[in-house]
Amino acid sequence: MGEIKPVKNEKIKLWNKNFFLLWQGQLVSVLGDVIYTIALDFWILDVTGSTAIMGLLSALTMLPRLILGPFAGVFVDRWDRKRIIVITDFIRGVFVTFVGIAALMGFIKVWMVFIVGIVNGLCSAFFNPTVMAVKPDIVHESKLVQANSATSLAQSGMDMVGNAVGGIIYVAIGAPYMFLFNGISYIFSSFTELFIDVPKLINKKNKISFKEDFKEGFKFIWNFKTLRDVFLCVCCINFFFNAGMILFIPYFKENKFLGIERYGYTMTIMAMGMVLGSILLSVFKLKKKHKFYIYKYSLTLWAVEIVLFPLIKNYNIIVFIMFTAALCIAVFNNIFNSTMILVIPKDKRGKVSAIASTLSMGLMPLGSLVGGFLGEIMKIKYALLVLYVMGLVVSIMCVSVKGSKDIIEFEGKENDIKNLINNTNNLYDM
Repeated sequence: MGEIKPVKNEKIKLWNKNFFLLWQGQLVSVLGDVIYTIALDFWILDVTGSTAIMGLLSALTMLPRLILGPFAGVFVDRWDRKRIIVITDFIRGVFVTFVGIAALMGFIKVWMVFIVGIVNGLCSAFFNPTVMAVKPDIVHESKLVQANSATSLAQSGMDMVGNAVGGIIYVAIGAPYMFLFNGISYIFSSFTELFIDVPKLINKKNKISFKEDFKEGFKFIWNFKTLRDVFLCVCCINFFFNAGMILFIPYFKENKFLGIERYGYTMTIMAMGMVLGSILLSVFKLKKKHKFYIYKYSLTLWAVEIVLFPLIKNYNIIVFIMFTAALCIAVFNNIFNSTMILVIPKDKRGKVSAIASTLSMGLMPLGSLVGGFLGEIMKIKYALLVLYVMGLVVSIMCVSVKGSKDIIEFEGKENDIKNLINNTNNLYDM
């Protein structure tokens, strides 16, 4: 499709101006998101008392990303990527700020929150693949694992802070000010992102139609059989995990040995686990021979531990398993995301990343609806158990995909990607 002007790296380092601005913008937005989500979940549950409505709101927020995701990726490879990042953050800021003002002035309605959720989903459909496509162009490829770890570390740190204070803030000042804080955080991020220097994508084949561009991205994934199968598994994992997450707040509220306060503590502990996982990967460089095994066992251990969660009545044990589960999934995500960047050619990154993201998130909205519905018709404990046992089965399938070891251990240049695809595809003919 095109080629990207290379970033001059006289000295290979991670913390250049561009990466720092992108990183801190995401950091501020994530803190706002965590506080907003806590406020919204408790507000919806208090106002409606329905887990089904919680699931519906979550589904509607994700649906635009699912529908527009593949098409947004094509635009990412054609439009000014910096402009996409700035505009989408600003739009989200304006709409969420409106919700905060509406809540403060007393005219907020549930349907308003639903509309803002849809707008947030629309913006995320463009923002997320753009950030993923930009990162390899402002960070040297040798620093991608550290860059993803630093980003995960920031996000996990903000998760930890947000969850630690979210419940307290909700009780102290209420949802309106928490909504307002998130809106302002988006606007602040959009302002700082104005100063990022993003290398321009030079499109040489302007005559290629949108339809052909989209087909090219989809064809790349479909013909890369290992990548395709891994993403299909991740899609199913996200379905079961997201269905269960919808039930976390109701589960903590209905169990006397847990409660709302311990929900905040547990989310904080999980964030600490993700922080530690990200720190470990940013400090220690994984050897090629160890990479796949760490990837494999981190996902499997995570899946086993979340199955144990609804079976345990001792809170101290719950804290331990949720901490280690979060550490494991942070390690898995960092290895997985860094690898996916390396095995996708630069000129296809936007469209392929968007389609892949859509595949991995494909069933999450349905998962939210199913989780909310199950919470209405059966005990939440049993709903969690059913969902997470299925998640464990699919996790084992995911790490058993043919050729997954080859793509996780891939450290070649862009010219080697074609050989990687051929070699892994040949495994399916054996």
